[in-house]
Amino acid sequence: MATSPKPNRPRGPWTPEEIARNERVAQIRVREDRKRGVSANLEDLVKLTRFANRLAEGFRDARRA
Repeated sequence: MATSPKPNRPRGPWTPEEIARNERVAQIRVREDRKRGVSANLEDLVKLTRFANRLAEGFRDARRA
């Protein structure tokens, strides 16, 4: 079975504009996480971990094949 081609994406190193945008987004995410507080962030982490574990259990047989 052939895989579908990946969408055309720019290749090569990031431009200075892309780097600056990525840094701004990272700073915004950190600020939002700080506003939410440690407890809320840890609760989300636990939820995501439990979801990932359930998902992995569901595909356990497929991984062995």
